[in-house]
Amino acid sequence: MSDGAMNGGEALVATLLSRDIDTVFFVPGGTYTTVLEALSRVQNKIRSVPTRLESSAAFACDAYAGIRRKPTCMFVSRAPGASNAAIGVHNAMQASRPFVLFIADIPKRLRGRESFQEIDYRRMYEPVAKAVLDVNSFADVADTTARALDLAVSGRPGPVVCVVSTEILDGETGELDIPRPAAPVKIGAEKSAVAEAAKLIQAAKHPILIAGEMIAYENASAELEQLAEAAGAGVLTAYRQQDIIDNLHPAHFGQLTLNRIPYQNDALAECDLIVSIGSRLDSATTANYTMFRDDQKIIMIHPDASVFSPWRVDVAICAQAGPAMESLAESLEGVEPPAERIAWRDKVHAIETAYAEPGEVEIAGDVDMAQVITTLMELAPDDSIHSSDAGTFGRWMHRYYRFRHPYCNLGPVSGAMGYGVPGALGAQVADPNRTVFAWCGDGGFLMTGQEAAAIVQENLPIKIIVCDNSAWGSILVTQNKRFGDWDFGTRLKSPDFAALAVGYGMAGFTVRKTEEFGETLKAAIAHDGPALIHLVLDLRDVSPYSGSAR
Repeated sequence: MSDGAMNGGEALVATLLSRDIDTVFFVPGGTYTTVLEALSRVQNKIRSVPTRLESSAAFACDAYAGIRRKPTCMFVSRAPGASNAAIGVHNAMQASRPFVLFIADIPKRLRGRESFQEIDYRRMYEPVAKAVLDVNSFADVADTTARALDLAVSGRPGPVVCVVSTEILDGETGELDIPRPAAPVKIGAEKSAVAEAAKLIQAAKHPILIAGEMIAYENASAELEQLAEAAGAGVLTAYRQQDIIDNLHPAHFGQLTLNRIPYQNDALAECDLIVSIGSRLDSATTANYTMFRDDQKIIMIHPDASVFSPWRVDVAICAQAGPAMESLAESLEGVEPPAERIAWRDKVHAIETAYAEPGEVEIAGDVDMAQVITTLMELAPDDSIHSSDAGTFGRWMHRYYRFRHPYCNLGPVSGAMGYGVPGALGAQVADPNRTVFAWCGDGGFLMTGQEAAAIVQENLPIKIIVCDNSAWGSILVTQNKRFGDWDFGTRLKSPDFAALAVGYGMAGFTVRKTEEFGETLKAAIAHDGPALIHLVLDLRDVSPYSGSAR
């Protein structure tokens, strides 16, 4: 397909359109003004969202992919911008979420001399990105851009970095053919492996499915529930994948988070078969790779063969999660799970349900986060999207919030702080019709909370909840565990976050007591535009897990 004479920036944008890219995030830079000019002419097809910091643009891309299950793109200008984006690229890689980072680089003739704002992006980004591609010439703009976009979604999805020099974007013009999109790759499960896996499931006494990020990306929650019911198995979701299964489903055993919960340890101790589906089995999910035992059988399903190499599995199925689960469920048809297995599953689920009921944790301050979350579940729509930053405040969400729908939960799989507000921005752009909440600690908000300005500028009705205990909570707890009643460098002087919100142009509210939260939340939701609720918390109520240090 030929689009007539174009410069490099126009050719790049034409290639984005060929791959159905409808949103880009960026911090404007002088090295890619031709791209910006080309984007300005297709605003009816591609929404361009400027953020205030490059890390925020990358987090927004990650969140967008988490909600839409398709890639978006971001643009930055050489070394300073490219360096700021690294935290979001790393997070997207660990979360298996696709986007393409375009870096508008210095002219090629200046490379290799430590020129102004020069970085070797291949050496910088190869350890944390799925791939790093370099546009070699004007003739390669469309082809390399198309390859970057296609690679981002193939197999295990992830972030791809595409470097293009400013003289290629700004200089030569001509006619370029835009490569047509290839058919999507579909990877089904091999029949003999499915049969072998089915035999292990039927022979198991207490099987557990570990549900990972590929299930979310493939929109395969229905297939997960179908397999769980056919097998009579429990389901533990991988780290930050709580919304993969309806949390009220009888198979739900909770999330494998940084804090191992006693009932989960007991269930895993009794488990004789683990079926890992679509998870790369990261260290958070596997308790630093200590979860498996030699006497357990292991079935692993994943589309990327390299993910299998660290593990000694009994059945390896290199396939997409959805087709593999569907095949496994079909192979179990007509064979009722043993009654003892169902009774065990129901017992563990009942313990998980009771664990998520408020009241067990004694509260020292005036705001009970367990009750706050219960009130939120009563007043906010079931399909609200929650973008939760890293920090101890998030563990209240992990324990008490009941996710009922897929694509409601976002968070930094890498543990990167600063995700909450820009993640909410990306999510609201991805789905304008749903209510979006950004959950932040005081520390996380002060990293990227300035994206409130972008939220106001884009007129996005995001509701920000700042959980303020005036400390780096998780680090302070670690200090207390290690050295007793001692801390250093972890206390924070918080601003008036509600007043700060008003300064940005959004509604601001302050909550100092549990009973104030309900009416405040109603007012924030009813407000026609963005709003911020400042929750003033007591540092003694840092976490709902006893002895939490991480």
